[in-house]
Amino acid sequence: MKDFFKKLVFALPAFLLGGGLLAQPGYRVFDFVDPSLKAFTVSGQVGVASYFGDLCPTEDCYTRVNRSAGVGLNLRMNDYFFFNFNALYYRIAGDDALSGNESRLPRNLSFRADNYEFSLVGNFEFLNYNSFRYLTRKEFPLSVFSFVGFGITTNNPKTLYKGGFVELRPLMTEKVSYSAIAPVIPFGLGVGYKFNDQFSFSFTSGYRYSFTDYLDDVSTKYADQSSFSDPIAFALQYRGPAGKTGTRGNPKSKDGYFIMSLKAEYKIPNVSFLNIFGVMRRGGGSGGPKGGGVQSGRKAAKRRSSK
Repeated sequence: MKDFFKKLVFALPAFLLGGGLLAQPGYRVFDFVDPSLKAFTVSGQVGVASYFGDLCPTEDCYTRVNRSAGVGLNLRMNDYFFFNFNALYYRIAGDDALSGNESRLPRNLSFRADNYEFSLVGNFEFLNYNSFRYLTRKEFPLSVFSFVGFGITTNNPKTLYKGGFVELRPLMTEKVSYSAIAPVIPFGLGVGYKFNDQFSFSFTSGYRYSFTDYLDDVSTKYADQSSFSDPIAFALQYRGPAGKTGTRGNPKSKDGYFIMSLKAEYKIPNVSFLNIFGVMRRGGGSGGPKGGGVQSGRKAAKRRSSK
């Protein structure tokens, strides 16, 4: 967990900064009732993935990138909070031969994994048009947001062996049985741009802290040769010139991965959170002043402060 909290630190300033930006009179941050603010969008994203673990390059785990892609369903609650449900494909890989560490070369381990992640993420826009007293979203289409959530990822590391890829998890190269899925906590930052009432774009960069140390099939120590009945499993636990005993990985640091993505979103017309779930409205039903940038800035600010 110590490794997780170190990585979480970079997301905290965004939440703290957001509290200061929102401390302005007349701004109802927790207005979850105004129906004009509710919106469902569908999204698609493409990006890159990089991995952190026992087989990444020494002191430079994130320069070797692979592809990622996904789709999502997004629900906006108000001008500041929105949620994403994401389904994501990503590839991660590591190789001792590319680590830059000569002491790893004899071990000669490598892996590649094509995984799928499913997550529910909460987002908080700590900088948007509401940060400026008399602007609308149309006048200031940029936003900066932080996110944190929970998800699961598949876990299926493979390695190249005699011309083909071999699944490592069933082989139990450390004589440890680990799950084919693992919980993850995604967190990070993003920048959004509202192109028009229907389309918006965003760029996000986030780390996934996983609750497993076996995304790369390496964690603890070498198992004794006599414990292997499968010669392939024994051959793949150490691929050097001779048998090896002792430490194989670092179990104190969980594996993880970064995802950087460019996302395009499309707002579904005439569909709102209130219409779908039948939530009761409070205090009028005309939609209020925050209707996504269709009001003049000064009039919106005046009506906002009168609430």
